[in-house]
Amino acid sequence: MEEALYDTSIVIRIVARDRQKIPGYISVLTVIEYPPALNYASKILYPEKRDYHLAIKWQTLLRRKGNPIPAVDLIIAAQAYNRSLTLIASDKHFEILKKEATPNIKLVLK
Repeated sequence: MEEALYDTSIVIRIVARDRQKIPGYISVLTVIEYPPALNYASKILYPEKRDYHLAIKWQTLLRRKGNPIPAVDLIIAAQAYNRSLTLIASDKHFEILKKEATPNIKLVLK
């Protein structure tokens, strides 16, 4: 499987169910949202300026269409997109992001 970035909801599920290391990347934003993730993280990504810019671009477009998405999730998605990582998530609003703002994002919903 390609390298992946795991969204907070998936990280919580993996840690609660399996108590195992996260097999790919997580964002430092996930650690802020769910501090126990730090104990199970193999690779932590820190947002860069380009991630914030992309998240702002997407949110502007999504707000115009009446479908804003939580800011942290947009930054995590931008981190995945900018690094050509597959985003592993469970929140359905990522489907809205893919459909309405960035069809090229690699997304797996679980």
